[in-house]
Amino acid sequence: MASGGNVHDAHDAILGAANYLHASGATQHMRRALHAYNPSHSYVDAVLRYSRRIGADPTTYFTLYNWQVFVKTPRGDRRVTGPGLP
Repeated sequence: MASGGNVHDAHDAILGAANYLHASGATQHMRRALHAYNPSHSYVDAVLRYSRRIGADPTTYFTLYNWQVFVKTPRGDRRVTGPGLP
């Protein structure tokens, strides 16, 4: 299913994910396609919840995009989401 590209490049990774989801049955069977991408029911439920929220209010995307999440590591707190990350 690979068609080249760099998984560390956002543009290539997004296109790769879209191609994988399409080949897995999206948009007719989105839950099944998402589960093929990441076989976790919690992941599938979360993605579908986020997509419903964004669909109901497109400005929600900017709120979620800018949401900064930190995790504690042995080297200290580390930001794992939010704008400006590689």
